[in-house]
Amino acid sequence: MATERKALVVHYTPGQTDAVAALTEHLNDRWRLVSSTAMGGVGGGAGPAQFACLVVLEREPETSVTGFSAG
Repeated sequence: MATERKALVVHYTPGQTDAVAALTEHLNDRWRLVSSTAMGGVGGGAGPAQFACLVVLEREPETSVTGFSAG
């Protein structure tokens, strides 16, 4: 089977961890990081600095062996 691929845009604001939590969840679910590209940032003056990053993940499809029984 073909490798699964997924692209995510991760938005990060210092002091908040919810955006990074989504990436962590994918990594814990067998996805691996293929590449990441910074997309720049905004903020500073009146609001908090914010940054974004394009992340490409991939994983091998799950395989299972069937047809065997215990006994």
